[in-house]
Amino acid sequence: MSRFALRRRWRNRAGLVLALLAGSAACSSTQPAPPPPSSPSSSPAPAAPPVSEAASTTAPQVSKYPKAQLATQPCLALDARDLVALGVTGQGRVEGAAKGPTCHWKVAGQNVNLDLDVPLSDAKVFTKNGRVSQVPVGTHQAVQAEFQRICFIFVAVGEADHLVGTTTIPDREAPQEGICPAGAAVAAAALTHIE
Repeated sequence: MSRFALRRRWRNRAGLVLALLAGSAACSSTQPAPPPPSSPSSSPAPAAPPVSEAASTTAPQVSKYPKAQLATQPCLALDARDLVALGVTGQGRVEGAAKGPTCHWKVAGQNVNLDLDVPLSDAKVFTKNGRVSQVPVGTHQAVQAEFQRICFIFVAVGEADHLVGTTTIPDREAPQEGICPAGAAVAAAALTHIE
């Protein structure tokens, strides 16, 4: 098969995967699955200890924002708990892009940029020459494309034509293998902050 035919095949596959992702945006849910029914037991379950009012108010709350607000202030998409869990030191850095701001973090030697308003047409351009696959990101399905030491991840949330995306590029000395997991972890954490 010629290189031109292979390139066309990958471009068609990337477009199909993105179209399926965009189509499933309306069907995706961030609600957890209901717990499985408990099996009948001959002995009654022990009663749960009472929860004190102080304990219930000290549980950390996840800050939620409208997607449009996060698109203009993308560094709000990760809070202090996310940064600790991901191993990020310091705050994110806003980087201006021609189509809107992104936030940049360093995650285990990987440079991860988060964009909360990627047009579907741009995502198709970024994925057309890469190795494209569908991957889970949090409770969503995402499109992942690897291309020349860069990993792109796109997730449809709400609007099918405006995606949440990460671009991950490793430091020169960092291994290639960690780029997609780093981007997926940032995207999954960010999705928990979208109303």
